[in-house]
Amino acid sequence: MLVAVLQDKLVDALYAERRSDYVCPACHQRVGLRHGTRVQPYFAHRPQAPCTILSEGETPQHIAGKRQLATFFADWGTITLEHVLPAIQQRADCWVARPARSPVALEFQCSPIMTRHVLARTRGYQKLGVQPLWILGSRYAQQKLGWSLIERFAMRLRGWGLCLLFWDVRRQRLRIDHHLYQDALGNYHGGTAWLTGLAELIAGAQWPIPEPVLDYPLWRSKLARDLHLRTAGVLAVQEHLYPLGHHLLDIPMALATTAKTVPLFGQGLLVWRALVAAKLFALPTQNVTAATVDRLAEACFAIVGGHRRTVWLTIDRTLEIAKRHLMADLVSQGYLRETAGGWAIQRQLGWPGEN
Repeated sequence: MLVAVLQDKLVDALYAERRSDYVCPACHQRVGLRHGTRVQPYFAHRPQAPCTILSEGETPQHIAGKRQLATFFADWGTITLEHVLPAIQQRADCWVARPARSPVALEFQCSPIMTRHVLARTRGYQKLGVQPLWILGSRYAQQKLGWSLIERFAMRLRGWGLCLLFWDVRRQRLRIDHHLYQDALGNYHGGTAWLTGLAELIAGAQWPIPEPVLDYPLWRSKLARDLHLRTAGVLAVQEHLYPLGHHLLDIPMALATTAKTVPLFGQGLLVWRALVAAKLFALPTQNVTAATVDRLAEACFAIVGGHRRTVWLTIDRTLEIAKRHLMADLVSQGYLRETAGGWAIQRQLGWPGEN
């Protein structure tokens, strides 16, 4: 930790002198000053006396990063390092008291952390009306954009959409992967910007996000490989298509779409559309109700490995839009006809390779 209490006053480790009566601001146990040639000064609990408020281990990156973030966000308001919140048993790496606005808690995450712990800490801040910002260190910056990062840390910021924040201690810059989404083939996309000051963060993205190129041959090649390797997720979809006489590699192009979704659709929107359509046209009736479509959409969403929620967002509205677009596409191509009670099947959807 960077601050300790000495005679009822907070002392920054950067300006502290060696003595034996410093105590932790959270648990009030004795702490010692650590001061080396390679690491900035910090306070540490004795090994046999862990703090009652959980906090991240003090790596050189974590120590330096907290101070750098305090400087970067200083224009937002008064900064307090390692602000303790006894009501929720949490300690914010940096606390920003913004005038006439809710405070911000900056969490600089450098070490591994489980989703449930991120959720608990996030909900704790929100319970107090505090906006948490999770900012990730080098461990996470090296990872490929995917579900693991999105589930725990992706949040919505004005001007940046759904985004991930990273702090580079060496460059002393903020990296933001912004406007994150999933294309119809299940790939993750977004823009990346490097920011040198808070004004750039407040201004929002200034660059358009390029449209993704849907590489169907590569997508089918990956599906074929996953089927050959009996990858669980892909195999689960194929096992639902086999009884209907269809194969995952033969999805009709009539179901193709360039629609983007929030990154919660598992194997992707196209696989979900194919599975819903296959089950829809296999129903023992020509008339389809909205309730039936709802049931199929939910069931197929689970089969393709869809995720109902992350720490910061849920799927409900996106799934409703996806259902509406699928049914509209099938109507416009003449496979369905709208009726007073739902839809009527006009003709079957042909799958390539069928006899």
